Amino acid sequence: MPKNIVVTGGLGFLGQHLTHQLQQRYPDSAITLLDRSQRDLFMPDLATDPNISIVTDIDLLDSKSIEPYFEQADTVFHTAAMISFWRKDKKQLFENNITGTQNVVDLCGKHGTEKLVYVSSTAAMGYNNLKHIPTDEAVIFDWKKAKKFSYMLSKHLAELRVKAAADLGLPAVIANLSTMNGPGDTKIFPLWENLAAGKVPVNLPGGFAIIDVRDAVRGLIALLEKGANGENYLITGGNYSYRHVMQAMAEALGVPAPAKTLSMGWGRLLVPIVSLQESISPRQPKITNEIFAMGFKYRYYSGKKASSRLGWEPTITLEQTFQDCVEFYKSSKAVASGASSTSVTSDDGDFK
Repeated sequence: MPKNIVVTGGLGFLGQHLTHQLQQRYPDSAITLLDRSQRDLFMPDLATDPNISIVTDIDLLDSKSIEPYFEQADTVFHTAAMISFWRKDKKQLFENNITGTQNVVDLCGKHGTEKLVYVSSTAAMGYNNLKHIPTDEAVIFDWKKAKKFSYMLSKHLAELRVKAAADLGLPAVIANLSTMNGPGDTKIFPLWENLAAGKVPVNLPGGFAIIDVRDAVRGLIALLEKGANGENYLITGGNYSYRHVMQAMAEALGVPAPAKTLSMGWGRLLVPIVSLQESISPRQPKITNEIFAMGFKYRYYSGKKASSRLGWEPTITLEQTFQDCVEFYKSSKAVASGASSTSVTSDDGDFK
């Protein structure tokens, strides 16, 4: 049983869910959450547990400043990463996702960490774009394709750093998570709002893999306990078309779903236009070319390896995930509304 656990990105969407389940699984373990900045806790019990330490203003690019937190760590979950699909963020993506990961890997090796669980993405594997044959861990990475997608490339290169260390003896395992949803995810709020307002006119024709964050966390803990050194494991739920996902979201929200779906042929016309608009825009667009282009692909993945090797299976349906998301969304909006009315006379900066 781990005694001292470090979670990078510990205050993020995944980090808080992970810490909550680690609390339950290892109630006597000390858990240190490292994060770049203070964030709202949608799991407030994390702040009151005496076994949990929260450290902010963390810069993973500054190895010396973070080293003290790794000196006693026997277990490390490296969940921190920069996620961006804007081409102008390429330099920052490479710095944060590759150099930051290398620093974590080096510190784990230096201080004898017993297990590093590196949280990667399905994006790091690429995709085969086949509707009926999901990608698995045996896929050959397409370097030519990856040159167009900076996030994909940064995560794959970071994985190579972890694998190189594993080859030299570092106990490390790699989790390739598919798109996560679940309660606590605030980044999806604009999509809920647009869907409720009828501002999602059509469905994109492709598809992608989704997993509930709570199932993903169970997979990470299974990797800690059973994952083979240096190996990748796809931790993924179901594979769904964009149309199916929009229908499930709309049903959970109680609004009509987009009725029309673009054909694949529209991609040849629209993707270059979106790409041109992004290249000349000084600001990040709401929908980047990378995100839009992926909407015309099938990014389906198989979790059979995790099932057979770890005894892990996703248990939460897409419908339940979105129902829980909507409940969190509505409760968050209610809290924000109350805070807003209170903040009229507040000058202490606590209410924004």
